[in-house]
Amino acid sequence: MYKNYFKKIGNTPLVKFNKSNIYLKLEGHNPSGSIKDRSITNMVKNINQGHGRDPNKPYCLVTSGSAGTALYNLHKQTKMKNDIIIVIPLKYSTKKIPKLLIEKNDSKIHYDFNTIDISNKGVANIVLMNDIFMNVFFQTKNIVCKNEWILLDQHYNEDCVDIHQNTVNEILIDCPDVTDVVCATGTGGTAAGLIKYLPKNVKVHSRPSISGEIEGLSDVGRYNNFCKPSKISNYYEDNYKLRNAIKYKNFINNRGFQVGYSTGASYWLAKQINKPNKKIVVISPDGIIRV
Repeated sequence: MYKNYFKKIGNTPLVKFNKSNIYLKLEGHNPSGSIKDRSITNMVKNINQGHGRDPNKPYCLVTSGSAGTALYNLHKQTKMKNDIIIVIPLKYSTKKIPKLLIEKNDSKIHYDFNTIDISNKGVANIVLMNDIFMNVFFQTKNIVCKNEWILLDQHYNEDCVDIHQNTVNEILIDCPDVTDVVCATGTGGTAAGLIKYLPKNVKVHSRPSISGEIEGLSDVGRYNNFCKPSKISNYYEDNYKLRNAIKYKNFINNRGFQVGYSTGASYWLAKQINKPNKKIVVISPDGIIRV
């Protein structure tokens, strides 16, 4: 069951956009609808291969959105016996992706960890914590350690970087003369993976975002993790801004696609760096070709 599901991850379309030299890598064609399928499934896969699957220990994840959907979908589609615990800061609960996750009929909603009963029957628990993201993350990490649960740590687990060797291979097959790749930074796994596996002559571009302004985006420098802002081309030269994200999200969606704000922000940056001799790939974390 796991192997069949893992085979569905990746090999997403890379399409030339609007007769330009900008291409969209449409990660919404992954099973749960986002690039987070790559990192979440790779962490679970390597935990199972390295230590064996323990049905008595739940998988726990802290997220502001798409990673939680990826874990929920993996859990459901593979009929995992482990319980899962998806922890979301309460302030994100009304945003589109967390809201859809919270409204799942088969999820149990909690407002702290004390009401969770580990059943070992594959229950999906969602914990809404009233604090800022980093506080929620470190509080959860302490609870996971105390209870000896399994933390899916997308902020510090190198599996979230190394899975993007596949992403890079796909880009190089479909666009072998790529010169630049543009992405957004949430946890930083995508940017770090691109930097690690792309040829050295291919630049990786991104910009920070004010936390909470554009869903899923932040300043990756605050994590002090595997993604080093100094290795991203001109990272602190400017910020991703919500108005640009909205403008270019709508621009792309009016041309046969369905993308989110992070794609709009990245497309704005692609236009800023664009020159006639470039071939630029924009990573669209949730983009699809609209039927």
